[in-house]
Amino acid sequence: MHCFTASRADSIASGGKQSVKRLLALTVCVLFIAVSILSGAVILIHANHIHDYDGPHGSCAACAHLATAGNLLKSLAAVIAGAALAFPGLFAILSVLKPVDPDMGFCTLVRLKIRLNN
Repeated sequence: MHCFTASRADSIASGGKQSVKRLLALTVCVLFIAVSILSGAVILIHANHIHDYDGPHGSCAACAHLATAGNLLKSLAAVIAGAALAFPGLFAILSVLKPVDPDMGFCTLVRLKIRLNN
């Protein structure tokens, strides 16, 4: 038997923390998507550029930026592929296991705040 007691103040305080976590996660996702789209746009726009050889050691600056954007997209693709492989396995493992209640304890009369009268 489990006892579940939560005060309204605890639920309000945890709700504020959860909203900050959700906002942070949403911000990270939006930035991740924006970087992916903008890197792809840079590659598409500057694919047929005129070489200017104004970069370091006489190299083309646009080619250096294109190589950097391409490497960024390759690394993001590796992260996405790794996550796509890891999350289904993690979900399968967690769905088999029983959830653990961190506030698990015995239900005593004192904990349930039952008053005993003779």
